[in-house]
Amino acid sequence: MFRNIIKVTLRNFIKERFYAVINIAGLSLGIAASLLTLLYVLHETSYDTFHPDSDRLFRVNQTLIWSPDGGVMSSTALPLAQVLTDEIPEVESALRINTPGNQVVRFEEDRSLKSYIENDILAADSNFFDFFAFKLKEGDPSEALRGINKVVISNEMAQKYFGDKPALGKTLLFGQGRVPMEVTGVTEPQPTNAHFDFDFLMSIYSNPKIKQFEWSWIWTQVVTYVKLHDTADLPGLEEKFTAIGEKHVRPMLSRIGMHYEKLVGDKGGWNFYLQPVEDIHLYSDVIGNRIGAISDIDYVYIFTIIACLVIVLASINFMNLATARATLRAKETGIRKVMGSPKFQLLAQHLAESIFMCAIAMVIGLGLMELLRIIVQDHLGIIIHMSLWDTPGLLVFILLIPLLLGLFSGLYPAFYLSNVKPVTALKGKSGASRKSFLLRNVLVVAQFATSVALISGTMIVYQQLDYFSNVDVGYERGNIITIDWAHKLGPQLESFRDELKQYNTVQNASISMDAIGRGSYEDIFMDQSGQKEVTIAMMKADEDFLNTLSINLLTGRFFEKDRPSDEKAVVINETTMKLFGWDENDVLGQTIVYTGDENLNAEVIGVVEDFHFQSLRLPVNPYLFFSTEAPIWGDMRVVQVKTMGKDTQPLLAEIEKAWKRRADGFPFQYSFADEEFKYQYRTEQQLGGLFAVFAGFAIFIAAMGLLGLSSYTITVRTKEIGIRKVLGASVAKITLMLNGGFTRLILLSLLIGFPVAWWMMDQWLEQFAKKITIHWSVFIGSGLLALAISWITVAYQSIKAATMDPVDTLRDE
Repeated sequence: MFRNIIKVTLRNFIKERFYAVINIAGLSLGIAASLLTLLYVLHETSYDTFHPDSDRLFRVNQTLIWSPDGGVMSSTALPLAQVLTDEIPEVESALRINTPGNQVVRFEEDRSLKSYIENDILAADSNFFDFFAFKLKEGDPSEALRGINKVVISNEMAQKYFGDKPALGKTLLFGQGRVPMEVTGVTEPQPTNAHFDFDFLMSIYSNPKIKQFEWSWIWTQVVTYVKLHDTADLPGLEEKFTAIGEKHVRPMLSRIGMHYEKLVGDKGGWNFYLQPVEDIHLYSDVIGNRIGAISDIDYVYIFTIIACLVIVLASINFMNLATARATLRAKETGIRKVMGSPKFQLLAQHLAESIFMCAIAMVIGLGLMELLRIIVQDHLGIIIHMSLWDTPGLLVFILLIPLLLGLFSGLYPAFYLSNVKPVTALKGKSGASRKSFLLRNVLVVAQFATSVALISGTMIVYQQLDYFSNVDVGYERGNIITIDWAHKLGPQLESFRDELKQYNTVQNASISMDAIGRGSYEDIFMDQSGQKEVTIAMMKADEDFLNTLSINLLTGRFFEKDRPSDEKAVVINETTMKLFGWDENDVLGQTIVYTGDENLNAEVIGVVEDFHFQSLRLPVNPYLFFSTEAPIWGDMRVVQVKTMGKDTQPLLAEIEKAWKRRADGFPFQYSFADEEFKYQYRTEQQLGGLFAVFAGFAIFIAAMGLLGLSSYTITVRTKEIGIRKVLGASVAKITLMLNGGFTRLILLSLLIGFPVAWWMMDQWLEQFAKKITIHWSVFIGSGLLALAISWITVAYQSIKAATMDPVDTLRDE
């Protein structure tokens, strides 16, 4: 019996290859998209689960004390770890990680020098490897970070600096002072599902600032982790944290003349909060995150839902066509029953055919998934590290997919046909009922409504990205080159800037503390009365800054080179002016007190128009400028060069020559302002790309389903078409009649898909301070596209049916 089932299955597959190809194409695409998304979701939700005792590891976050509005940040003070281990019995151990910042790293050997600017540098306590499972291929994890001037490096950095030679015991020189650091460990390739990674991990006291600020509760420059005992009670534990502020922070602030109440304000106290390490990657979007890149659980939900929709659409397609074709095989079933085939054999035959096609679709889907992974990685920059072979449970599930889909799609037609009476079947009266037609129509509407919603969503995402590219942010970013580490030029910095100004392809150049858009340095400022406190982002800039960046001056003036009084002056933005209650008529000459630097009194000499120095997700916040000569902290310097917009490579070569004449071997590093601006919105770019991919899949699957269903409908109505032609109906009229029914279904799907798309995308746009207004043209465009695809899909079948000779269709009547 089984041999016969296999033979009949193969025979029917070849005989009805048109429907088989449609079914397999749609289902394989759905499987590919869904499996790839499943791998992405599994990878995103696996972050930090590989550490031993990961369920007992927590990051300690604290109140964002530097903002008047409060909030939560992951940056904490150095004394916190010791206080937690000494005073909280539930804490088994604590770990501090510091971010020393970018440094030049050198390696000298046999008169050759390798010198690079390195960005991914951390400093940690010696128990780092007791918390996090970064395995070492060289070195002892229990000893690697004991003592000062010890460093563990990544496998990639070992190759970069030492090639294939052993790295253990070698010496690297860090920073401008060329501090020697002994390599005490080399990691194996680091896991891609940890919430941070590193190229260099130095012992924490290798950073001299750690010893300098170990007493301070306001030098919040470390991230603190704790490992709890198994019996720890989390709700009760956080209550114990509330006493730390009063017991330790208040006395320290009092000793240095600061007021605890002023810093705490209305924030509810100097509080600490536990966040599970396993949650950091996906649940830190509202937390000031100090180390590591984070994602957003909302995107995981979005792509999970979309992937489920795609596989459901593909399965609906499969079931739709299976039930439709089943009604055309009623006579075959009737003959089998007359010849004595038992009900079990009939069920097995139909289920075998369904499972066979699902198995083929599964194999093709796996190949398409790997192809899609490459496309997504190359074009969208989304790297999905997890493999099917990494998860045995997933492999078992994949093997079950053909069986589950085959049963799901084949049970209804199998039971339906196996229950048909032979007499009814052989008379040809077992065609589809009104209920089955209604069901298929509902499924077609659902498919196209989903497709239209995804198409509309894709168009809106790309419109928002285009808006970002063209919106006026209040400063020039199109022709700006930023040269980093300019403070390393020391006294030759100004001569370097002045030389660049002389180049024919340079319009202007300026020196500033950093480039706009890279993040901001914020502190608390007051008016002269001390009654109004505002947290303001600040920048140190020279006299050419406004002209270089094309920032408009609203009133007053900017800094001038030959005015010593400008060292204690500020230029503010409109938002700052309004927050202090001033206007253009009375702002000049007002005094702003900088509380972070021994109450420096600075005179307001000018106001600039508001510009977006942060992401366009945020409104414009308060901002002010100090002169580069101002006696306050901030020694970092960059040079920003405004070019003529021509080919920049010859100019960069000239700038590098000027740099090397002054930099004493320090590497030359630059970036383009417009590229940095676009990088802020890489998540939205990836979202738009994935929306486009899924929309393409959904519309293709829906079109395949419509093609198969239209072919079935025309087959069922062949005699009707012949009779209409005999009665004088034209080819055009018959074609319009056949297309009309599907057109009505597509129009109904538009009515459902449009409101869903509008609601979803309106919710998404809410996160942006600057955003587009959803225009009706989006829905007109996506609707016309859906209609065009449906007409093209059905047109060939309709015209072919309308031009058939009635003699052929009615010869049996």
